[in-house]
Amino acid sequence: MLKGLFVSKAGMLAQQRRLEVAANNLANANTLGFKRSLISFTKMLDAMLDETTDENRVPGKTAIDFSNGTLKKTGNPLDVAIQGDGFFVLQGPEGEVFTRNGNFTLNEQGELVSQNGWPVLTSQGVIQITNGEEVAINQSGEILVNGKVVGTLRIAVFNNPETLQPLNNSLFTAANSYYRELDPSEILVQPGHLETSNVNPLSEMIALIDINRNFELAQKSAKAQDESLGQLFNRAGRR
Repeated sequence: MLKGLFVSKAGMLAQQRRLEVAANNLANANTLGFKRSLISFTKMLDAMLDETTDENRVPGKTAIDFSNGTLKKTGNPLDVAIQGDGFFVLQGPEGEVFTRNGNFTLNEQGELVSQNGWPVLTSQGVIQITNGEEVAINQSGEILVNGKVVGTLRIAVFNNPETLQPLNNSLFTAANSYYRELDPSEILVQPGHLETSNVNPLSEMIALIDINRNFELAQKSAKAQDESLGQLFNRAGRR
């Protein structure tokens, strides 16, 4: 009986975790370069039946879906999208940060930066552009100022991207991950385009409906078992 309550509680906790993941995906459906999260409970039943399992810990594993989003044309010469695998490399406050969001701009110092102000790293480090100069990025990832190449975007490719740690939105860190940089001859980007989120809003809405239904079923099961347990205690008390 108590095990049944434990299983019902774990079921509700699992649905709560699914809700958090689906809600976060849905909230970032319009975030450029965002990669949706997935959660699985393949070993959930074994964990729930294990007497040593912490009843407040939700079994399940979260992973990132690194499939590419669609490309959206913007016409902005500083917008760029990677075709194929790889990540742009940014200089974050505590080291390199990786992203698929190529929505770049120039800061007051003339540096090519991300929308949160982090410098975009190139083959020449952080490039600086004088105000008024014409800037463009070609399909090879080369940055041209007044028609002259001043650097090439660094594109990092990970053999195991699942080891990347989400920082926020479309940013990742690679504390325990190794990557290689694409050779300039391997780089293929789409200038004047941005990669959208790979979240399918309709799929996430359907998931939310399923989560709500499953939570209600687990809740009803827990209530029924609680009532049965109460009746059992009452009968035992009258003996």
